[in-house]
Amino acid sequence: MTIMRWALALAVGGFLIVFGATKFTGGAHIFPYIEYKATGLGAPFADLAYPWLNYAVGALELAAGVLVILPMTRRLGALIGVLPFFGAVLVHLSPFLGVATPAGYADPAPAAALAAGGPFAASDFSTAMTTSLFMIAVGGLFAAIVNLIVQRNS
Repeated sequence: MTIMRWALALAVGGFLIVFGATKFTGGAHIFPYIEYKATGLGAPFADLAYPWLNYAVGALELAAGVLVILPMTRRLGALIGVLPFFGAVLVHLSPFLGVATPAGYADPAPAAALAAGGPFAASDFSTAMTTSLFMIAVGGLFAAIVNLIVQRNS
């Protein structure tokens, strides 16, 4: 059981750290896309999606990832680690993102819009659509819930 606890903690924690780090490198195109979609829907928070929500989610993912790996904070980390995955699934199911999303930025990436924090246009994103990020969010949520159950029962 100890090996399973460690394996789950390392897998979920590592996943959270890797995806959290992408929020600070400019590689995560989802928050600019959420800003673009939310602006089109007239949402009052649209201009907060990138970069502020992007950074907040990244910080939450990084913190949860570290907490879930460290043995003395593993239970707390397991609980917090469910939040970003649950939020990702909810946002994917909302009109602000959708299950199918662009595969990435257009080529070349919208450097000026990224530097300015928006606004973004449809031409800033790839026309190839994919469901892979939604599937990753669902799989991550499942793994995080299993990790939470295993860590709580240990």
